[in-house]
Amino acid sequence: MRNEDFIKQRLLNECQSLIDAKFYFPVFFLISQGIETLGAFLDKKPLAAKAQSKKRFHLAIHQLFDHQYQELTHNDWLYKQFRCHASHLSIPGTFIILASKIENKGHHLQFLNGKRLFIIENLATDFKKACMKVIQMLKHEELEQKPMALT
Repeated sequence: MRNEDFIKQRLLNECQSLIDAKFYFPVFFLISQGIETLGAFLDKKPLAAKAQSKKRFHLAIHQLFDHQYQELTHNDWLYKQFRCHASHLSIPGTFIILASKIENKGHHLQFLNGKRLFIIENLATDFKKACMKVIQMLKHEELEQKPMALT
């Protein structure tokens, strides 16, 4: 499977299917892991390289996401609260509020009562933009294809 096909099928299409079904927490989880995956396509190491999680997460945030996200990487806040809590505990971090647009709790990434609000639809849109950047880089051969175990 080509890297861009994996991104389209496993990250973009499955994310959208979950949103369409209103399964918002699994979207949050998929994106938290997917950001690290995008970072793995950006670096020069094999996909299965060990001890690269934080580096790859930060690489993707800094190369593919807007400054709003980049500002949240100070002291590894976004990595710890977003990626690690979702990955290791299957919950958002203590300082994250996860909501949908329908709940109308505020603006995406707004700071409320000591917590950061994540609007799942906005997060998914930003993630899609990041995925499309990597796909374009692969198509224009700015990134090399990495061998994948998937078929």
